Amino acid sequence: MSHHSSDRQPAPSERATVLVVDDERGPRESLRMILEPNYDVAVARDGSEALRTLRQQPIDLVTLDLNMPGMQGEELMRLIRREFPEVELIIITGHGSLENATEAIRYGVADYLQKPFDVVQVMAAVFRCLSRRRGRVRLVEFLSSLGETVGYQDQIEAILEQAERDPRVGRRVGTLLDQLEAPEAHPMAHALGFLEVLADTVEVQSDFLRGHARRTGYYAGLLADRLQLDARLVEDVRIAGFVHDVGKIGVPSELLMRPGALDPKERCLLEKHPEIGARLVEPMRVSMDVLSAVRHHHEWWDGRGYGDGLYGEQIPLSARVVALADAYDAMTCDRPYRQALLPEVVRHEIERYAGVQFDPTLAKEFLRLMDASEVPLQVLAESSTLQEDAA
Repeated sequence: MSHHSSDRQPAPSERATVLVVDDERGPRESLRMILEPNYDVAVARDGSEALRTLRQQPIDLVTLDLNMPGMQGEELMRLIRREFPEVELIIITGHGSLENATEAIRYGVADYLQKPFDVVQVMAAVFRCLSRRRGRVRLVEFLSSLGETVGYQDQIEAILEQAERDPRVGRRVGTLLDQLEAPEAHPMAHALGFLEVLADTVEVQSDFLRGHARRTGYYAGLLADRLQLDARLVEDVRIAGFVHDVGKIGVPSELLMRPGALDPKERCLLEKHPEIGARLVEPMRVSMDVLSAVRHHHEWWDGRGYGDGLYGEQIPLSARVVALADAYDAMTCDRPYRQALLPEVVRHEIERYAGVQFDPTLAKEFLRLMDASEVPLQVLAESSTLQEDAA
């Protein structure tokens, strides 16, 4: 029987439990004494005893030697991964080799330390490992709750598997955890942090989606600034651009990647993403401008878009700005069904759909924005995104 972490999630104040597995008394007791001030520690002298302990009590992290009598470390790693996939592993061995290190990577080992070990090195490795685990637990909880909200639990779980392997999402989760643990943090920072995690998680479904949210937010902010909107609205429009597609977490990834036309049922499913997005965003206490942009960014100026069938100035200004930014990024990037359009083609499309899909005044201002920039806007957006990733 598999004991998954979701069956028993420790509260933030609980001490993590570490199982030390080593046949040698000296290293085993040294590790116990090093870790006991900060963690609950169990010990095992061999693989069989380790498995019995894992089956009897919840364990967060196992440190293990590779060269033990009876069951070897590699076999123990394999059994732990099969029966307790949520448990973290750290190898601490005096018999390291390239082959052993390669096997450790294959089994998802978090760290690989050589004996004789350094106290500071051990403490740092355990702390890093458990911090990553805590981040994954929070991400699992968050995305699982979203799956229940939007009614696509299986899809959420598939996305989650990808998200857990994506370093950018991992960094975003780490930042969010720092925000959640800061007592002086404003609730809005928590809300935006969750939305940023969600936006990044949507994008790991496809290389074609990667960076779309941030670039859209960047373009939307540029256009809002050019329109000389007040600073608060400029920031709201930028945020709206970043989170406008969060509802796509409720759309199967194969539809997002389909190179051909969608049938009516599939198109209906895709066209629900603004509504799903608004349902996700609304409890976060964001401004009405952000919420409206998420809900209405696929409305057309002539009323032929989707959402609520709004047209003209019935469409909130924030949604009109995000719609243009979204379309510009879609045109200037590769898609499953076509390559990025040339600049002159992009210009022609914006002119052609001004007064049809786009607010004609905003379309003119966006074209002027393109003309005023010495560097293509997409280059500026990519530069901005790289700076954010490096931060």
